[in-house]
Formats: sequence, structure tokens, C-alpha cells
Amino acid sequence: MFNRFNQHRERRKKGEFRSKLEGEISQALQQQGLDIDYEKDRFDFYLKRFYTPDFRVKGKAFDFWIEVKGYWPSSERSKMLAVIQRHPTLPIFVALQRPHMRISKTSKTSYCQWCEKYGLAWCPTPIPDDFLSAWVTGQRLTFRAPTRKDAAAQTELPLVETTVQSIALPADSTS
Repeated sequence: MFNRFNQHRERRKKGEFRSKLEGEISQALQQQGLDIDYEKDRFDFYLKRFYTPDFRVKGKAFDFWIEVKGYWPSSERSKMLAVIQRHPTLPIFVALQRPHMRISKTSKTSYCQWCEKYGLAWCPTPIPDDFLSAWVTGQRLTFRAPTRKDAAAQTELPLVETTVQSIALPADSTS
């Protein structure tokens, strides 16, 4: 029934970026002289379900993955949680285009606060050079989301080293 609509839709070729933001991040990573692969690896998170992060960067200490997000719907966040729970030591961080955007119209939680709640490293886009070079050398840094009181007084996001090696659900949730 919908074939006539879908036949005119352009298909993405293998290796093409899904968004302009991913293209910009790729160009920035290559300008810094980093060896990257686009959507090279897949990680299982349920039986016969796979997740493909956007970039794999070959670091000096270890390889790590970068997921680039503009709009981040609930289904994609759930998928990310399932992957992190299945692979707790996976060195991955999320580059958020709008880290202070709310996860929904009715929620007070922003994307960066959601990442912190689940122990997921994040940074704003464009990815800061010092943040990226720290990951390349083996440090697992993340930004800290300011609280509402701090947001008014603070203009820059604080950068701290993560101490969480294993990412799990927060203590207050039950599953």
C-alpha cells in the first residue's frame, strides 16, 4: 500500500551519515588527526537486537565509541540503557547537540541530567578538544550537568573524571 511513497524516498548508502551533525563531528575528529570508523561495530542488547554506535575512535590506551545525538527519543534512550546494562564496561560517551533540552514536554529532566542519572559519560557538541584528547589518552571524562541554582551562576559546564566503571540502574529504581 505504501510502496508508492517509499519508492521515491532516498536510501542511505553504507557509510553515509544519517545527519549533518554526524558529518560535522566526523570532520572535526578527522581534522584532529584521529583514526575513526563510522558505524563499524554492533553490540547486542537483547536476543537478536543490535545497537550500532556512530563512531569508533582508536585511542592510545583503548578504543572508544562516540554516539552523537540531536533529538533523543525515549525509545533510543531505552536502547542505550539496554546496551550499557549488557556491556557495563563499554567505553562510550554521548555527544549531545542540546544537552539542556528536556527529555519531554512534561519532564523537568534534561538530556545531560538523564545521562548522569544512569552514569553515562556525555559532552556537548562540538566536542571540546581537551575532552577528546583525554579520552584518547585513556581518561574517561564526563561533563556534569549544573543544577538549577548552579545554571544561573555558571556559564561553563564543569568537566570531571568519571569514577563509575560499571553502569547500572540508579539505586532508587526497581526492576
